[in-house]
Amino acid sequence: MARNLFQSVKNAVGGKNSVARKTVRYVRKDWRRTAGKIRRRYIDYDAIVGITGSAGKSTTARLVGAILQSQAPTRTAFGVNTYRGIVKRFSRANRRERYWVQELSGHERVDLSKQIKFVRPTVGIVTTIGMDHISTHRSQDEIANVKAQLVEWLKPEDIAILNADDERIIAMAGKTNARVVTYGRAESADIRLISAQSGLPRRLSLTVSVGDRTIDVETQFPGDRWITCILAAIACGHAMGVPLEQCAEAIAGVAPELYKDSIHEKNGVTVVLDTFKAPNWSIPTSMEIVKAAQAPHKIAVIGTISDYQGTSRTRYRRAAEAALDSADEVIFYGPQSDRIRRLLPQYPGRLFAITEFEELRSDLESRLGRGSLLYIKSSGADHLERIWHAFDSPISCGLTKCKQLYTCIDCKRLRAKGKPATITLAPVGEPATAEQV
Repeated sequence: MARNLFQSVKNAVGGKNSVARKTVRYVRKDWRRTAGKIRRRYIDYDAIVGITGSAGKSTTARLVGAILQSQAPTRTAFGVNTYRGIVKRFSRANRRERYWVQELSGHERVDLSKQIKFVRPTVGIVTTIGMDHISTHRSQDEIANVKAQLVEWLKPEDIAILNADDERIIAMAGKTNARVVTYGRAESADIRLISAQSGLPRRLSLTVSVGDRTIDVETQFPGDRWITCILAAIACGHAMGVPLEQCAEAIAGVAPELYKDSIHEKNGVTVVLDTFKAPNWSIPTSMEIVKAAQAPHKIAVIGTISDYQGTSRTRYRRAAEAALDSADEVIFYGPQSDRIRRLLPQYPGRLFAITEFEELRSDLESRLGRGSLLYIKSSGADHLERIWHAFDSPISCGLTKCKQLYTCIDCKRLRAKGKPATITLAPVGEPATAEQV
């Protein structure tokens, strides 16, 4: 009966290119875009914070959102950062919200321009200029020119919050009419880092100078690479009139986003997942977290590396050298692991190349023990977050090659209905040292 009803509806709306069928597709897929545009016309905010940069956008948005939420209802949007995605998400906007914090992506100049015109920010934050999307923009200078559109948009009564440690970003002060607030390690920064301590299991803590005041900030983040995001959030909160103590309190309540240096612990093993993306320029700061960690046994797993210029063999070799300087054992995973095979004889028992997921899972099961630290750095396409999920509880998916673009936590195949969840990672238990494995 249901099949007959479906066929009747299908016949009624006509062929796939009929006006009726196109209307049905629009209602199903695109009505939120229209709703978002209409809502944007009629909802006003006390302030709108736009955040762009090569890295740290989502985390900065979450930190700023937490600070402003302590003052009034706040809309914080991150993750989906294309023009289409931002507009569709805005269809769920609430009139009671007084602040809007929005991550803005600059994959392409035109797309960022459209995002800015839709969002209409009154506060603009630029985090870093790195090598993400270097194949599109060709140079870091061009990337900076694209990101500068945010501060160029701002009016004299608005606020531009700029990273004083990045010469390409601080140069944007000359491109905006807005009031400029700077943050960073530089002596000239308005919000200045005085000192920082980290080293897992200890989380990152900072002492920050603001004018003639200093404030201590405790965080849940694992390493110094997150200092930029934290300082940017403090600068934003302070510039918008939030007391420093409340800024620090809000930041202390924010944990790393899942798969972006998220920290997981079980049976004495600590797993840090940095599996969302792996641009080449971020490898050194990832390995700094491993090097600073206090653990008797450290393993680094590195998957596919992206966003680099030059030969892949050179980039993977340098990544291997940085990892070997930080970890007891280093495993390269996936088809690109062949790039480091020439190095294997130089580092017997320390450097490994593995191409299959099941082999990696089995290998880690034999190496990990109580006290081990496992740091996984990979692109999202590798789906190496499954290592932790298999450790946490059995999973169903052991694919080496997966074409899905979303993360494993959102995938029905991770623990599929009707398919036994038999893939586990169960290290057994004495305190581990490099000599024991």
